[in-house]
Amino acid sequence: MSAKKPGAQIKQDKQDKQERHEPKFEDALAELESVVKRLEEGDIPLEESLAAFERGVSLVRLLHGRLDTVQTRIEELTRGERGDLALEPLEDDGD
Repeated sequence: MSAKKPGAQIKQDKQDKQERHEPKFEDALAELESVVKRLEEGDIPLEESLAAFERGVSLVRLLHGRLDTVQTRIEELTRGERGDLALEPLEDDGD
């Protein structure tokens, strides 16, 4: 049984994200801020509030996952097998 390297997992996560057409981090954060603002204003019907809340929770989970991925990447870069720094280029998310 072979264990996946952290870099391989990050690349797989990127491929999975692209297949799901998830928004970029900054776009998701901006959308979350918009959702929060709408909910804080309180001028939307209950059903719409619930849908907005559900979307907000989904965005929080997405953003948290992205931050975890970045943290893993940083940890991978700062500790090599022989103590050296091995940098792999990040793929551009640009559409």
